[in-house]
Amino acid sequence: MAGKESSTWHTDDFDRLCSQLETCPIKGLTSSVAAKRLALNGKNKMSLPERPGFRCVRFAKNCFRGLASTVFIAIIFCYILYYVEQENPTDRHAENEYLTVTIILLIVFLVSGLLRYIQENDDYLVAWAFMELMPMYCTVVRDGRMQIIRSENVVVGDILIIAYGERIAADVRIFYSEDLEVDNVALTGYSTSVTIIPDVTHQDKWISRNVGLACSHVTQGSGRGLVIACGDDSEVGIMARLSMEPRPLTRPRKNMKQVVFYRYVIWFIMLGVIVISITITGLSIPNLLEFYVSLTVSSSPLYVPSLVFIGLWITKNNLTEIGCYVRNMESVSTLGLTTVICSNLLGSMTQRTWQISELFVDGELLNVQSYFDETDHFRHLIRASVLCNHANFAPGQRGLPANQQTLDGTDYEKAVIKFAIRFVENLHVLRVKHKRVACKSVDTISHLQVSVHMTVNDDDEMEYYLYIRGHWNEVMDHCTTCYMDNEAEPVELSADLQSEVVSHGLQLEKLGRHTYAFASKRLEADDYMLSLISNSFSYSNKNTFLSFMKMYSDSMCFLGLIAAQNPPYPHVIDAIAQCRTAGIKLVFMTRTGVNFARAIARAVGVFGEDSDIADMAERFNMALPRVEHREVTAITVNMQNMSTQGHHQRWNIEQLLLSHVDVVFSRIAVAQRYLIIDTCLQLGAVVTAIGSSVHDTSAIRCANVGVSESASSHVSQSCADIIVLENNFVTVVRAIAESRLLFENQKKALVYGLATNMSMIVIHFLFVVLQMPFRMPLVPLLFISFFVNMIPASTLFYEPPEFDLMNVLPRVNEDFLINRRMLFVSYINVGVLEASAVVLAYIVYMLRNGFLPGALFGLSAKWYDDSLNDMTDSYGQEWTRSARLQLEYEMTSVIVITLTLMQGVNLVMCKTSRINLLTHGFGNLRLNLALVYMIGICFIFTFTSAPEQLQSLPVNYLPIFLYVFPLAILTVILETMRRYLVRKYPGCWLEEVSYYGCL
Repeated sequence: MAGKESSTWHTDDFDRLCSQLETCPIKGLTSSVAAKRLALNGKNKMSLPERPGFRCVRFAKNCFRGLASTVFIAIIFCYILYYVEQENPTDRHAENEYLTVTIILLIVFLVSGLLRYIQENDDYLVAWAFMELMPMYCTVVRDGRMQIIRSENVVVGDILIIAYGERIAADVRIFYSEDLEVDNVALTGYSTSVTIIPDVTHQDKWISRNVGLACSHVTQGSGRGLVIACGDDSEVGIMARLSMEPRPLTRPRKNMKQVVFYRYVIWFIMLGVIVISITITGLSIPNLLEFYVSLTVSSSPLYVPSLVFIGLWITKNNLTEIGCYVRNMESVSTLGLTTVICSNLLGSMTQRTWQISELFVDGELLNVQSYFDETDHFRHLIRASVLCNHANFAPGQRGLPANQQTLDGTDYEKAVIKFAIRFVENLHVLRVKHKRVACKSVDTISHLQVSVHMTVNDDDEMEYYLYIRGHWNEVMDHCTTCYMDNEAEPVELSADLQSEVVSHGLQLEKLGRHTYAFASKRLEADDYMLSLISNSFSYSNKNTFLSFMKMYSDSMCFLGLIAAQNPPYPHVIDAIAQCRTAGIKLVFMTRTGVNFARAIARAVGVFGEDSDIADMAERFNMALPRVEHREVTAITVNMQNMSTQGHHQRWNIEQLLLSHVDVVFSRIAVAQRYLIIDTCLQLGAVVTAIGSSVHDTSAIRCANVGVSESASSHVSQSCADIIVLENNFVTVVRAIAESRLLFENQKKALVYGLATNMSMIVIHFLFVVLQMPFRMPLVPLLFISFFVNMIPASTLFYEPPEFDLMNVLPRVNEDFLINRRMLFVSYINVGVLEASAVVLAYIVYMLRNGFLPGALFGLSAKWYDDSLNDMTDSYGQEWTRSARLQLEYEMTSVIVITLTLMQGVNLVMCKTSRINLLTHGFGNLRLNLALVYMIGICFIFTFTSAPEQLQSLPVNYLPIFLYVFPLAILTVILETMRRYLVRKYPGCWLEEVSYYGCL
């Protein structure tokens, strides 16, 4: 029964609504009707996903993602080789070599899965946050008697008993209340009590005072309400349902798909090589299995999951330092790819520390920053602003100066008190002398705050004064006089003076000011008035306040206007300018009015002068519909006008986003927030959404990256990927810059790590195709992969940017973790030189030991024959199997040292991808230490005996490494020339094939 028609049930005739829902305000529903309705509409709970499977199952799924399945097959083969080795022991391998490799690969397999599991965002936490909002039990009236039932059994039409201290179980229309107040802190994140008035309605449920929303806290009084929406149809249910929609893939997950493709390519290559190998005589099945494992270890970047995790962890810590708490680590990488930011206009852009900016008194608009006279009329206005004010100093601040003490109250009221401190010697004394005897808080329906105060004059006679505060139009409706210039007595509030007040009010509104008018009147104390104010305008007797206003609120004196501004954060204009240069489109959403939203957008730098469609219409004196949208760059849209357009909304929003640079959506509803972000995603944008309340949860969850403010609701924080601790838009822009730096440095780290792959491919090519006795044992391969590649590569994440990355447009369509430019540099430009150095060192070392290059071809079958102990070299010298094994161990050290030296040079060159290395500098201390660490590896393999599992021995011919230095110098020259040509000729062929940087 709930649905579109229920959106007006809080404004429909109450008796007709009860008849429609077959209920009675006194007796409630009958049990039979309630049971039928429960069976038809379902339980009063939100449709949330089921609890996820066991953690071990999720962990296992993460273990087999990416290249992990290839590693798992290698683990199985290694264990088979270990079993074969145990059955047929030989001296060819180190003791338990295959077992050691099996354990290492298994650790890599499990750790990689663990790191992916840690990065995974648990969506069930979001569902749990919504479920925690709902109360377990509630009290309803059925069959004429009160019953305590589970909240999930509440149905539309139930009469809900509302009492202090409880949470409301469903959206209800309040028809009876006794000083009832509710707090929507669970939904909005801001603790503000709202007084419930059954007879005051508004089309918007969130504004109407006769609606209690599900999950709201009752902070005072009691009442009864008619349930008008349950479960998914309630306001919080709509938010929960939209928040559970499938999310777009994060950047790391998209990149992992590419890695999976890379895995299939590797499988195809290895299958082809194995088929070729089977045709080669002299190699047994164990040798072929060992070759498969070796090729898997050498060609698969096993360190990629760990390297990506290190980069994300480093960037996460950097974001924490600038005020961002990261809940979903994968979002750290996605953030840098942002092309659209959808944000609340207030809160993230403004400081929420309101300040009084202008005053209108004595017919003159005053700027508080300028000098002005403190006239008697000015003091009357200040006194009225202090008395018609609920802000108070928080307790426990004795001894602090008044201007440094904390205040409790609304932002506007606190700003007024802080301003009044400058002119009132003692606020407490003023309020004690003018005792408040009756008051009515301001609300969004009447836009008035009313208070009656009693004071004692010089003749010890009691006097009563009436003060009102509110929108200038509402206040002037009660006024007949006003103060002008320095005249002692008030003058008539003529039509011209009213027009002047309205003009100044509209002017302040266009400047984005929160403006209120004040008026006062001395009351003649009579018995009727005293009886009306005796209960302080209790809402349980609404006629009291209405009667008072009807009798005593006319002929008041208009005192003036006080305007407050919500200043933008420092540097927010610079942050918006950075977004423009970074190719990021700004879309802002707010529930405020069009004029106010336009003013704030202009104040924070979103809109320039005459850039909005309204400014264009005013400048050319044209009607808004006649202005061509393509002629303006910015627009403020009233979404209330669009809410009735149904499915046409998406098309209209799409056209607005495509035709304007900056868009501000005002008067926006919850579903429209989700629709706007979903439209951006459908247009191919990468969206970062910033929100604070439950209203924003669907938008936060729908976006690629959801950002929540620290002072927001628990649900919105549970939905968010990142929580901004300072609620500052500038912080989000800085986080985007950090994320872009992460991706740049991540590519540098991968270019560095992949360079050794070419050397390993060449080694396997020489071993399989040319049958040269040239192979790398498995443990040294793993040593190179993690200790020579991964550890030094992780220091590249600490490199500063080469230039301002916020001046570069994101490459959404070329967002690949491993692209052809990276492969060109790592495999061709650098990898070939490293492979050449390895082959050269191998040939020289074998030549020194008596094996000419020509004699090495086709020698592998004899070399690895364990029964052959009299193999001769090129000079006739005999080599036993143990001697050949010792030479293999020495060659392992030669290869490790050669690759380490070449990778040390490559590490330095990978500091930059475009600019000159000397210009960039060598300030990365961790990278400098990594170079010392790599030199230490060379010394260890040169002069000391490594553990047996590494299968290496000290090198007894040090001059061999002199042959490596020319190739190292050539690497420096070629990489330097490549960078120089890319800088000198931007857009050239070389840049197209080799420049992997700049996002």
